[in-house]
Amino acid sequence: MTVERREVVVVGGGPAGSSAASFLALRGHDVLVLEAARFPRDKVCGEGVSPEAWRLLDAMGATDRVRALGPGPLRGMRLVSPDGTAFRGTYRGRERPGFAVRRLALDAALIDAARAAGAEVREGVRVTGLVRDGDGVAGVTLEKGGEAGAVHARVVVGADGRRGVVARALGLLHEHPSMRRFAVRGYWEGMEGLEEVGEMHVGSGGYCGIAPLSPALANVAFVVDRRDIVPAAGDLEGFYRQTLRARWPRLAERLDPARLAGGPRAIGPLALVCRRVASPGVVLVGDAAGFYDPFTGEGVTLALRTAELAAEALHEALGAGAKGPLPRLLSYERARHAATRDKFRFNRLLQVAVGSPAAANAIARRLARRPDLADRLVGIAGDFVPARAAFGAEFLWDLLTA
Repeated sequence: MTVERREVVVVGGGPAGSSAASFLALRGHDVLVLEAARFPRDKVCGEGVSPEAWRLLDAMGATDRVRALGPGPLRGMRLVSPDGTAFRGTYRGRERPGFAVRRLALDAALIDAARAAGAEVREGVRVTGLVRDGDGVAGVTLEKGGEAGAVHARVVVGADGRRGVVARALGLLHEHPSMRRFAVRGYWEGMEGLEEVGEMHVGSGGYCGIAPLSPALANVAFVVDRRDIVPAAGDLEGFYRQTLRARWPRLAERLDPARLAGGPRAIGPLALVCRRVASPGVVLVGDAAGFYDPFTGEGVTLALRTAELAAEALHEALGAGAKGPLPRLLSYERARHAATRDKFRFNRLLQVAVGSPAAANAIARRLARRPDLADRLVGIAGDFVPARAAFGAEFLWDLLTA
């Protein structure tokens, strides 16, 4: 078995891992990224990214690479309630809009940015376990091409997603006991009515999102409960088409002239619970640190933001001069909680609202009458209006009396 020593080993090269590697390498740290797949590789995702992501891409030196992909601009969101009532909110006052882009391309661009920042990236390497040091973690074991190895490091950044080895080996990550939803995604060429806005269609106990990747290509993904996806066994494409037509008939009409490009893909259960996001010798970022629900589309931006917070805490801890694995980084846990608490509360509030057709219809009617409130709501979802604004007395009063 070959063994090497590094300062930081990042497990997983998706948006969370690549951005953590970039932020740390740009601060002068020795960073090794281990990724089981080879890029480009696909991921099931709604593929809409909020405007706040541009600030993070700037900071990690990835903006030019992402712009070169020609992402579709998202200047706001259009939401449609179960009875067909629609309202639109814009990303008011933002110099740069949100965007929609294939994860196939985005992830490859971000891992290239990590390399350019100075991180070493190894693809096709499967992490098999953790190297223990008393109560802490001192590295990872791995396998490549049938050969075993190990990397010892002062800290392991777990960015290996929902099925990742790091968090699960520590017993920190598990599926939500009651929220067991699945997502199914397909690409449609020639869909009618696409604009430079994301769309969310609520109804029948689920919701369907549309991300316009170009004027002619759309990501159409829906989320349904576990019991509703049982008929998908053996015929996912048939289930995908039938569900769109049965639950969102107005949307299905817009798809009639379009062509489904390739077979759909599914993922789930979506909701994950993480007991804590740091442990001696380990920090968790992205989906490995837990995931609630994609309704507000914050997945990629959340991955970049938590990676930024982790890198800030790690930079301070690694520079403190101590040797050996790092202690549990409570500073990262506190910073992540402060940065995400209100947004997660906001997400849960929306889930309650859209779970009731009557409530969803009533809210949509009010927001259709008040574009300023719609803009504020969409700004919260877009990560540039503080989520705590949704819980203020003034906002709630305006919403109830609109």
